[in-house]
Amino acid sequence: MRESAAVLIVDDDSWGRRAFRHVFERHHYQVFEAEDGASGMLAAAEHQPNAVLLDLRMPGLDGLDVLGALVRDFPDTPVIVVSGVGTMQDVVEALRRGAWDFISKPVLDPEFLVHAVDRALEKAALLRENRDYSESLKQANQRLSAALDELRADEQAARQLQFQLLPEDGLRIGMHRFYRRLFPSQTLSGDFLEYFPLGDRHSAFYLADVAGHGAASAFITAILTTLVSKHREAFSTRDDPTILRPAELLQSLDADLRAQRLEKHVTMFYGVLDSATGRLVYGNAGAFPFPLIANGDDVVELQNSGRPLNLPGSAGFGAGETSLAPGGRLLIASDGILELSPKEGHRARREGLARILAKSHDLSSVLEALALEEATTLTDDIAILFLRREESHG
Repeated sequence: MRESAAVLIVDDDSWGRRAFRHVFERHHYQVFEAEDGASGMLAAAEHQPNAVLLDLRMPGLDGLDVLGALVRDFPDTPVIVVSGVGTMQDVVEALRRGAWDFISKPVLDPEFLVHAVDRALEKAALLRENRDYSESLKQANQRLSAALDELRADEQAARQLQFQLLPEDGLRIGMHRFYRRLFPSQTLSGDFLEYFPLGDRHSAFYLADVAGHGAASAFITAILTTLVSKHREAFSTRDDPTILRPAELLQSLDADLRAQRLEKHVTMFYGVLDSATGRLVYGNAGAFPFPLIANGDDVVELQNSGRPLNLPGSAGFGAGETSLAPGGRLLIASDGILELSPKEGHRARREGLARILAKSHDLSSVLEALALEEATTLTDDIAILFLRREESHG
């Protein structure tokens, strides 16, 4: 797709435009440039690019105003904001106005920028497919109202986009292999999980559950992933260690969410693993049930709760440290898993999960023991993260 795709760069920094042009042309993109917002709108109308890279601070027409106009006039064109002076307020405002991503300057790794555009084009194609599907459904069911058709199409599109953001199932990072499943209920999911490498030695992971369901909760997960991504970028570009320190990261995420006056709280478990030693440092912002760690047949509950993110109060977050031996496993699940056995109390269900983990060395065995599969009818979304420390480097 790259050979036929065009990207428009709107930036008043001529050196930056040339640098971005070089990167994208090397990856076989067709590149157009504009030096300010007004000429950017004209170039978008003339060239109809597949994606737009937009600076926020430019003379004349402000970048946020250009963003709003582009989203209005070219709703199917991904707009990625690339700014070196953006505040957290700018990030949230850009996302609210329709930006597909927000990347901070300087972009030290050009592959990161190319990957962002590639991912945006994939999402755009998915949206077009869903729009086509919605249109055909509308024609086949003319007796249904247009509002109902749009609602169903929007929910399906949002669900598929959320699945596109999930990390690769079975990904190995260092000595650890990560598996995940997300089982949505009939409404949009407020659960999300992610795992990723941090340098050559560490890997990190989290599982988050936004209160409630629907588009509002899913929107908060999108904001949360953006906030975590900014800390990942700060680590890779400026050696900022915050993302290696769970307690500090949770405090930063909590402050950012509070500053935006969002109305939903978020439970989150975040951990950092050392591939060489198996040391696990973690923080817990109200995640329940507690994660379970198994070294051999010995299963331990990491009982350290803390206050959820964006919840009023001065209570702190849970924090702890443990280790994962070769062959050890860690199981984390959102609270929807406690609804699978409604006749049992929470303690009995947690004890049942511990027994399952003691006998399971892969996620498939856990799901089989829970009788949990794609067709299972759920009252709440369930997110599950399972990781295993490999016995050797082989």
